[in-house]
Amino acid sequence: MNESEMKSEQRAANSQFKDRAGNLSLLLSGTSNTKRERLYQEFGYPVELCFEDFYRAYRRNAIAGAAVKRILDCWEDFPEVYEGDKTKDATQQTEWDKRIAKLLKRCWKQIRGADRRNLVGRYSALLIQLKDDGKWNEPVNTGKVKLLKEKALVRLIPAWEAQIEPIEWEVDEQSENFGQPKMYSFIELPVHGQRDAKPGRIINVHPDRVLILAEGADDDNLGSGTSLLEAGFNSLLDIEKVSGGSSEGFLKNASRQLNYNFSEKTNFSALAKALGVPDNQLADALDDQARRLNNNTDAASFMQAGTAEVLSVTAADPEPTWRTALSAFCSTVPIAVKILIGQITGERASTEDNKDWARTRMTRRNGFLTDTITELVTRFWMLGVIDAPSSGEITVEWSDLLAPSEAEKIANMDKKADVAVKTQSAFGRSAVTENEIRAAGEMQAIPGFDLGGDDGNKQNRPDPLTDGEET
Repeated sequence: MNESEMKSEQRAANSQFKDRAGNLSLLLSGTSNTKRERLYQEFGYPVELCFEDFYRAYRRNAIAGAAVKRILDCWEDFPEVYEGDKTKDATQQTEWDKRIAKLLKRCWKQIRGADRRNLVGRYSALLIQLKDDGKWNEPVNTGKVKLLKEKALVRLIPAWEAQIEPIEWEVDEQSENFGQPKMYSFIELPVHGQRDAKPGRIINVHPDRVLILAEGADDDNLGSGTSLLEAGFNSLLDIEKVSGGSSEGFLKNASRQLNYNFSEKTNFSALAKALGVPDNQLADALDDQARRLNNNTDAASFMQAGTAEVLSVTAADPEPTWRTALSAFCSTVPIAVKILIGQITGERASTEDNKDWARTRMTRRNGFLTDTITELVTRFWMLGVIDAPSSGEITVEWSDLLAPSEAEKIANMDKKADVAVKTQSAFGRSAVTENEIRAAGEMQAIPGFDLGGDDGNKQNRPDPLTDGEET
């Protein structure tokens, strides 16, 4: 090895050492602040997050739970699935369209449940239970399934991240599934720690029977999925600190904790005699006196050359700090504050907030949710639950959350009609046809009213005075 190669190898070793040292520092501190590497520990933030952290936040933190529920608003209605591309007339349903609609009607609740679990954890799963005379750890008997068709599907089982995990991976580099799970382990137990009447089982499940939902995993690796609550987790803890600390201060002020101050002239023996207890039981008598004072509105406290004061704290207004932490969390979801928690300032969510929220949901609908539904339907026809579409292509079409309301449609028609009147008055012909005005209100076009007039602009509309006789 020459000198140049030795230097190159040394630089590579130094670079690797720095990377490892940086990773170790990040692992131990949780922060990239090189001056204060123990910020996470000082602030009470966990260095490493796991499913239990996200699940606990979802179950016990009001803001985290609200965020998950609001994202699930994407499922306020269910999409239409049909064969072919989007150019197909959706009003012309084929027999395949009707069969897949009937099949998915049984599945929407479970698909939505799996999506809820995917939002909380890094991933979730849908287990496909089939009547194929096969075991869970065996490939699906597609021949048996094809005989039964839709009747072969028993149910879909949504599973949390903590309930299912890969235990065996495909290591054959020649396999098309290289790097993908070869077998899963499913734990049939509730994740919330409560006892369930159903007996728990631990079974191995073949990938044919599992559909993974891992939002954010663009490399098809379920470990690359991200929880909805991960980026804003520290802010969720801050919200708990502020609200909990404020409540604790209010409780301490309301509990009337007493502080006894005795002067140097206090005769404790006389005070004990007045309370009717021996000298060695004076402290217990004063404590009992304080308890009676807290439990009764007409109780009295006896003192001798001393004072009794109530311990209290001056509670700060928690709202500014709480709002700051809330805004930071909402920016990671992303949901506008007013959309997430409602009218905290007596104002309705602005029009722009509503439009932005609709765009967020439409993006998720047309992206992750459409991919998930497409993958599930594809799996159905690969397993034989339903026949493959004739074109081999399907379309998942959602309702448009950005579609104008009835009032907005009328306003659009009114504006176009105003353009028609003004251009007719100015140029002797309208720049807008009647069908264009009808289109602004999303009304069906009238076939006879087109641009086929003599001058190319007049609508080819029958004259009621002359054309009526010919008719």
